[in-house]
Amino acid sequence: MPRPLRIEYPGAVYHVMNRGNYRAELFCQETAGASFEGTLFQACSRFGWRLCAYVLMSNHYHLALETRDANLVAGMQWLQSTFANRFNRMVRDRGHVFQGRYKALLIEADSSLLRVVNYIHLNPVRAGLVTVETLKDYPLSSFPKFFLRKRPACLDNADWLSAAGHLKPTVAGMRAYHRSLAVAVEGDIAKRDELYRQLCRGWYIGTRDGKRALLKDLERGRAGRDAQIDLYGFGEDRAELLLEKGLKRLRKTTEDLERDRKLMPWKVVLASWIKAQCGVSNRWFSETMRMGTIYNISRALSEERKHGNRKKGTWRALITTK
Repeated sequence: MPRPLRIEYPGAVYHVMNRGNYRAELFCQETAGASFEGTLFQACSRFGWRLCAYVLMSNHYHLALETRDANLVAGMQWLQSTFANRFNRMVRDRGHVFQGRYKALLIEADSSLLRVVNYIHLNPVRAGLVTVETLKDYPLSSFPKFFLRKRPACLDNADWLSAAGHLKPTVAGMRAYHRSLAVAVEGDIAKRDELYRQLCRGWYIGTRDGKRALLKDLERGRAGRDAQIDLYGFGEDRAELLLEKGLKRLRKTTEDLERDRKLMPWKVVLASWIKAQCGVSNRWFSETMRMGTIYNISRALSEERKHGNRKKGTWRALITTK
């Protein structure tokens, strides 16, 4: 499995999460939870992050944050390593504290951010630790802190409260948001699992159009001068955009994909060009480009890599800079 991508650009908003090593319980001790909170607030101050929401559960954490600069990797490295050192000193132990790399999913603005914030704040409710009505009693969360007049400067609820119904970032606004959480709790196990898949897996949380627009911006270098981007691993999301671009450059259409033979030379060249730029499976070529069996596609692409002439017209049309 390829390592998860790290996409960094100024103004990016993320859902970040990680677990204790071997799912070990990290935050059951009150001092450990307070230590992580303090380290998190330090990281936000040090790296200029805006913290939209967070929660610490017994063995994992969730964060929703915005990076004003392209510095998620540097900040997360500092946060996790600093807390690991403090935790190990606390328990007089050595070794890994977290199970590995953290997950970081990009979040589309407005309603998608609100969904993630709701998911984060309702974690203790889903775990049966508190009810929606007593949610302010769960201390290791941003939720009760937003009711305080003096709170860490990095905590910012303006955007997602606005998305929740044009609420103001005030105590009154938080009370109205608190009432709205009663209908956001998902009791059905199957629906909870689906919610987890939508908000905790993949690389992007939002609409399909938003995802495609971001990919196009990243590919064109419009995500910002400081963007740190590796587009190879976007898989099927990027393959769809490359297919659209490749068909246009070859003056072909989706009807040509349906009508022409499965392993027409232009199809094989186009598939080889797409494969070189993103980690997409041969099954995708079979289903999307109507290229037949996975075995035959693999053989055709292998032959193209070995013997294809990239000076021919099809390749020249694909690699044009227009």
